[in-house]
Amino acid sequence: MGYVKKEGSSWYFVAELGVDPLTGKRKRKKQRGFKTKKDAEKALALIEAEVFKGTYFEPSSIYFKDHLCEWFKVKKNSINIQTAQVYENYMNNRIIPVLGHVQLSQLTPMLLQNYVNDLKEEGLASSTIKKIYNIIKGSLDYAVNMELLLSNPAKKIQLPKDKKKEMTVWDIDEIKAFLKVASRDRLYPAFHLAITTGMRRGEILGLRWKDVDLDKGVLYVRQTLSKDGKKFLSGAKTDSSVRSIKLSNETIAVLKKHKARVAKEKLKCGPDYVDYDLVICTSKGTPVNPENLKRTFERLIKEAKVPKIRFHDLRHTHATMLLAQGVHAKVISERLGHSNIKTTLDIYSHVLPNMQEEAANQIDALLSKSN
Repeated sequence: MGYVKKEGSSWYFVAELGVDPLTGKRKRKKQRGFKTKKDAEKALALIEAEVFKGTYFEPSSIYFKDHLCEWFKVKKNSINIQTAQVYENYMNNRIIPVLGHVQLSQLTPMLLQNYVNDLKEEGLASSTIKKIYNIIKGSLDYAVNMELLLSNPAKKIQLPKDKKKEMTVWDIDEIKAFLKVASRDRLYPAFHLAITTGMRRGEILGLRWKDVDLDKGVLYVRQTLSKDGKKFLSGAKTDSSVRSIKLSNETIAVLKKHKARVAKEKLKCGPDYVDYDLVICTSKGTPVNPENLKRTFERLIKEAKVPKIRFHDLRHTHATMLLAQGVHAKVISERLGHSNIKTTLDIYSHVLPNMQEEAANQIDALLSKSN
């Protein structure tokens, strides 16, 4: 049985928690700091009731930084290398410096809410805050599964919401103006692929000739180049990103011409050529650094005198262009490598009102024909 005793001017209790199955020793819990005997007795009674019902949970004293490291050892086996690097960066630079010294059991909803509020006041984008939150929530879900916590305090906090930024894409005239200027550049096929296939930058820079079937007009996304341009990653961003994409006749012609050019460069370079079988590569066969592609893209934008957009916006331009032409969202979702059609519709919902209007016009046209 537990007991209550006075210590100086305050009271404490000692509760019997049963026998540790691993050591065979009796487990006790001591808690100090009660102002009155009645307060200590009340707290003791609550714990004894939980022990009797088998619902008592002993909070973990492990520090959050140590728990994060343990969780990450498990988590990184289920995510790709680039995502793991992003997680590690947020953990080391954002989470651990502020919350790492806090014991796991002391992470309250209020503490985490204040942490999120501070990130917002610091000026971080809501999308960045959400990524940091997902790491914290995921690690605490793991703590609950490992019976280190009774519940996840992160589930009770509210994340800030920003107004959705308007997506910047090119229209057909702007696409043609850019491609006309870019066609004179050695990296033209990269920009052409981005616009006509919707591939991500890393997917384009990791594309190999063996993954392109020019006879059937299909390419397969099976390898990507890392963001720093230093290594190839097998697969793609997600499982659904490993996919096949049907090529237009114009894209096939561009790739055939480019392949002949690469073959000449390889012959000219001789033994100095490093053959990674890349579609988009330097004149010596090595991978094109993503930052170099970005700089070339920005230079060509200025030359073409079209609105400035990011390279990734070429992917959005591709999707928007197809939606505006009435291509089914399911087909676009498959071309982009989205996990489901809902993702596609959520991202490109700004195009749908125009499609609704077009649908209504088509109905009018059909009905007028039948009269």
